[in-house]
Amino acid sequence: WNCMPLKIVTKEFTIQLTVFLSVGAALVLVLILVVFGVLPGGKGGRDETSITVWVIDEDTDVWKTTVSRFRDSRQDAHVSIEEIPVAIFEDELINALAADRGPDVFMFNNKWLVEHGDKVAPTPSSKMTISTFSGLFPQVAEQDFISSERIYAIPLAIDTLALIYNRDILDAKGVVFPPKTWAEFATAVTKIRTFENATLTTKAASIGGTSASTRNASDILSLLMLQNGSPIVNESYTRADFGSKGETGVMEYVKYATPQNPLYTWSDSFGRSNNVFAEEEVAMTFAYPEDVKEILDTNPFLDFEISAIPQVNVATPVNYANYWGLTVASGSQNVNAAWDFVIFATTDRTSAESYIKKTGHAPALRFLIDDYLNDPAIGVFAKQALSAKGWPQPDDDVVSEAFDDMIKGITSDEMTVDKAMDEAESTLTELIRR
Repeated sequence: WNCMPLKIVTKEFTIQLTVFLSVGAALVLVLILVVFGVLPGGKGGRDETSITVWVIDEDTDVWKTTVSRFRDSRQDAHVSIEEIPVAIFEDELINALAADRGPDVFMFNNKWLVEHGDKVAPTPSSKMTISTFSGLFPQVAEQDFISSERIYAIPLAIDTLALIYNRDILDAKGVVFPPKTWAEFATAVTKIRTFENATLTTKAASIGGTSASTRNASDILSLLMLQNGSPIVNESYTRADFGSKGETGVMEYVKYATPQNPLYTWSDSFGRSNNVFAEEEVAMTFAYPEDVKEILDTNPFLDFEISAIPQVNVATPVNYANYWGLTVASGSQNVNAAWDFVIFATTDRTSAESYIKKTGHAPALRFLIDDYLNDPAIGVFAKQALSAKGWPQPDDDVVSEAFDDMIKGITSDEMTVDKAMDEAESTLTELIRR
């Protein structure tokens, strides 16, 4: 057996080849690290998306649960919460959005759709449909946040006006139960108020004044107009339309602050209604949950109860809501991720419930409303959300001013009712047509 000797061929490595192979090995290593998520770009290390959220809450800690839970579901997202005082929130927001330095997500009041809807990127239909929205929230949220089949905001909570009364005063005056109708309310007023030397000494209720004294004056007046059947604005939204039913609501409101009226019980000269109630100088007032908090901060030992607001017809209740939702700025560079956060914050049960517990607001989600119907602190507010209504306001600040002028004109007897209402209608109509 003959063996052929093996011939081993040797080859010297050049410097260039060595460098080429080293670079290639490094590229392969980087690719492996990316694929396994060690370096950004792989399945475990996606680039982070930053979402800035502007809120009005005095304590941003109320958002810790929501942000933490959202981060668990979207590890690529970083959420930054910034608190802006409510008194300057609207102005700061408008200026920031105009200067292209605004937030991705911001709190949106239920009265803002007409005035600020153009600053919003509506919810992509792939993320939430109108039917889903309707199943989750009361009808008032649809009226306030949906337009032209687009969802512009999603509610965080829904607060409604309620009647708050001092139990000691009502008991002392023989008013056994809080009034359920405005007729019963008028009767209670006559029992509670007292005069000495033609001076009102015991005030029955803080109602009828302008916003200078009466907290939520324009909301209470809107409520009475809606309860009496006035649309306030016409169906095509081209002009204000109070009508005869609106006049009924206006007169129901102002009579309590008109000195010549037999039911006179309030005046702008008495001071701010929340303070007067906290000081036990008025028996009844009208409030949202935030007002309750303010009253308790002033007088923690006050003995009062919360009752449903009086109705024109108890069988068909009409309530009034004032609340905030979340929305996404039209100029956001992260619209999809921002809406993911909004939807999560408002519909995740744990997050939504954490928010209402920490803030004292009433829930917006239907299944949480059901859970809180008998809650002693927010049960009344929660139940009323199911029958709350509103109207499209062109500018809530101008509405408040126009209503104040109307109220003052009537209660001071400086204007006839017709003239005062005509001027208010003209102011709102002009604003609508701009």
